[in-house]
Amino acid sequence: KTLSARARRVPAVAVVVAAPASRAGAMLSSMATVLRSVCASGGDAGESSPASLSPQSAPRFVPQQRARRSSTQNRAMGPIMMDRREEPALDFSTFNDDDEIASSATPAAAAASAAAAGQPEPEVSSQGPVSVSTRIEYAAVPRGRAQDIFGIVTLQAEAVDAATSGAEQRQPLDLMCVLDVSGSMTGEKLELVKKAVRFVIEESHSTDRVSIVTFNSEAARPLRLCRMDVQGKSEAIASTYRLCAGGGTRIASGLEAAMQVAERRRHRSPVSAILLLTDGQDGSSARGYASMLARAQRAGCSLYAFGFGADHDSRLLSDLAEQAQTPFTFVEDVGQIGAAFAGAVGGLASVVAQNVKVVLDCQATVKAVHTPFAVSREGNRVVIEIPDLLADERRDVLVELSVPEETGAIHETCLLRASAQYFGLAAGAVAQTQAVDMVLQRTTIEEPQPEMEPDEEVVSQRHRVEVAQTLQDATAHGDAGRFQDAQQLLAAQAAKMKGSKKRSAVSEGLVLELEDAQNRMQSRSSWQNGGSAELRDAMQMHRMQRATNVSMSSACSNEKRSKAMYLTKGQQEWVSKA
Repeated sequence: KTLSARARRVPAVAVVVAAPASRAGAMLSSMATVLRSVCASGGDAGESSPASLSPQSAPRFVPQQRARRSSTQNRAMGPIMMDRREEPALDFSTFNDDDEIASSATPAAAAASAAAAGQPEPEVSSQGPVSVSTRIEYAAVPRGRAQDIFGIVTLQAEAVDAATSGAEQRQPLDLMCVLDVSGSMTGEKLELVKKAVRFVIEESHSTDRVSIVTFNSEAARPLRLCRMDVQGKSEAIASTYRLCAGGGTRIASGLEAAMQVAERRRHRSPVSAILLLTDGQDGSSARGYASMLARAQRAGCSLYAFGFGADHDSRLLSDLAEQAQTPFTFVEDVGQIGAAFAGAVGGLASVVAQNVKVVLDCQATVKAVHTPFAVSREGNRVVIEIPDLLADERRDVLVELSVPEETGAIHETCLLRASAQYFGLAAGAVAQTQAVDMVLQRTTIEEPQPEMEPDEEVVSQRHRVEVAQTLQDATAHGDAGRFQDAQQLLAAQAAKMKGSKKRSAVSEGLVLELEDAQNRMQSRSSWQNGGSAELRDAMQMHRMQRATNVSMSSACSNEKRSKAMYLTKGQQEWVSKA
């Protein structure tokens, strides 16, 4: 009786309550509050839309909006929230309903498909967006001496001028956002995730496409792979307001639904990614994640994993990231969700090269190749395969070589020749860099020897590789409860780096990383409450030389700055806007 007259124009709602008498009054009072908020937003069709409502007042069910959708759209979107006993399984056969790619994006997408099918041997050029260089640990070694030596092969992607990085420059994106809507996401976490997704939607170009998949005990697809023109953005934003939390956590079901979206789409943009965001432990009984990642690769999709809070399954997400060859992002403070999400999408929006193959033709014996990427060998040739490069991004391959004992009047030794082949997205064609030699000067034992100061860049990359390995070993100790062993391992590596003659800004940042890791492993409690996730985040970041944000957790014991070493200018722009 207390509801306004406008309530009589709201489509009828029937509420059936089954509850003990002691709780019925409180439940009915809560329902009345909800109905008042619905009435306050306006009851006439067309007076309001989900996008105009606040997250707190937006109704989960908007009859006038649903009436405008076709029956095909309703089936494709899947359930938002219903009784678990009545929720039908997703009909994946409807997932081939993705919007067409904008005509301006079609040539790039077609070129990507042609590249995948194979092209003639590319011409060698120094004008492309990727360059290769080499550095060696020591400038000279005596001719009559055999010696092991380190060197680095560096790939550098050119920066994109912000003034020319508009819609006509960057490549269209296909983004599948896989969002945890289980009961533990209730409240601030879900609202911040919804806000982060809306930011991505609003910043998307009209050539981009976004799909939203949710999961709790089951998976749903609130938004098909929809082009982000004006109408598509409106539909996408409305779908975020309808999200609500409840139920268990089945990450595998959410990933399977996203995989179906990626595989069944009729059109493919040049850059595609699945973004997995969760705060819980996976309740799936049969996971099969390795096969899912293989399918994602075949579908041309990368996968980025984000873990919120201290309770998520950091071991699972880190393993997924390692297999996907992408960073694992730990978001300890929920307020940093938006920045992490923006940094990842900003990186994807700046991809300049894909399917990068680094070729090393070696004259010296290669003892080891330190890289997280796939390595193959055939005779004296070593090939490293890197999925992609962002604008302004650097990747270093650390190689350990055995320098032969030279005789005679030889003044230099070529240890290897490096080059790279890649698919350039701007040109829409396969390109080849010029080959670069790694050359070592040879002197006689009788000659005055140059100062044996190691090269600073090579030392920095040795330290990066060593720290990543130390973090991995310490993580294994932590998982086994051997926290004292982990502390000793981390302290020994930090002491070794502090005693190094060559200490760069990179090395200083890595020492801070080790010291924070020690603090995270003081006890089982600190390990379980964020320590495990933070070490896995840092380990994968240093391996991949890629980060998604520069946010520092409030639990960090020092002002560590390692994330800033890897965040590109394009990512920084997105993070600053978020």
